[in-house]
Amino acid sequence: MKTQLRSKLKVLDFTHDFECSNWEECSETSPVPFTITHMLEEPETDQLMPNSREQPQCDREPVEIHTDLFLDGLFGFFHLSGFPLYILQRVEKSHGCLRLCCRTLVINQVPFHSLVEILGVLELEAIRELRLHHRNRFCFQSDLIRFFTQVGQMSNLGNLTMSHIPWDFPADCFSLLSPLGHLQKLHLIFGCLSGQLHKMLSSLQKPLETLVINGCRLTENDITYLSQSIHAARLKELVLCSNNLSETVPGPLEVLLAEVSGTLQHLNLRSCRLKEAQLRALLPVLCCCFCLRSLVFFDNVISTSGIMNVLQHLAGLKELKRVQYPIPAECVVYLDEYRWENINRVELARVHTKLQEMLQALQRADMELTNSTSMA
Repeated sequence: MKTQLRSKLKVLDFTHDFECSNWEECSETSPVPFTITHMLEEPETDQLMPNSREQPQCDREPVEIHTDLFLDGLFGFFHLSGFPLYILQRVEKSHGCLRLCCRTLVINQVPFHSLVEILGVLELEAIRELRLHHRNRFCFQSDLIRFFTQVGQMSNLGNLTMSHIPWDFPADCFSLLSPLGHLQKLHLIFGCLSGQLHKMLSSLQKPLETLVINGCRLTENDITYLSQSIHAARLKELVLCSNNLSETVPGPLEVLLAEVSGTLQHLNLRSCRLKEAQLRALLPVLCCCFCLRSLVFFDNVISTSGIMNVLQHLAGLKELKRVQYPIPAECVVYLDEYRWENINRVELARVHTKLQEMLQALQRADMELTNSTSMA
């Protein structure tokens, strides 16, 4: 009689180092780090019968598969292949013998109805980071509700990114995320979020540490809400780039920066249509941000003297080590608040040297200065 040996295997870990991986260039057909086919048992033929009324149950302790997944669609179409397809099929057909624990899940242009099916296979409580990039305007409200309900069940989710969401995306869906108790980082890159920020954030019970709101057409009311929310006093990183904040100074933006001043370490005001006088009005409250480590305010129309004024005021912030400043108005032809051309690179180099010499005189040679041309 042939004796069947039971495997003592408990965990298979295929997790990539996500911080060092460029997942935007990954393919579903990328090779698996090492061969796993022989390690995952193929279900018996009778277990694969789709019309079987009684599904067999796993009679041994499940094996956990740890992996990161990148799911990519194109023009609203989605077809699984390669490693993700193999893993998902093996888990689905294992009848509980395999548990798929995905630490980081990246979803790019995958229809919501397909997402719901895939998330049904995953152990939702294992997901720590979710990145959703969705350009397809057509989706059913029922699929959205089911998807956000599933996201709300990711009890250990710490980092949520939602980018390129269509303009008519219902912000009310965020109320389904109220159970998330470990969320620390939220990145919102929407086409339009005007006047709806309270719907996105009010359901979250725990204060955020990182909040990125990029190109969301924020209003004065949005900034006012944020300054009064539970998140303001705990934020370490605040990114408000590509929002027109010209109407929030003086007023709501100053109040918001005052509220975050005790904890804020990174502030990004790139392309916010701030004029020189408005930036000058923010300096008193910025000088109170003693934890500030980096400041970005390029792509705002500021003169050389205005940039120097900012650096002179902020030189007293000893933690401030990195500043990304705009190309001075004298060094470029601005077409509007966002676009420019004909950079005078000779003059720009002269201004950069002048700024560095000024910082040396202020005993702040440790502060790194860059502009949009040096970052290109």
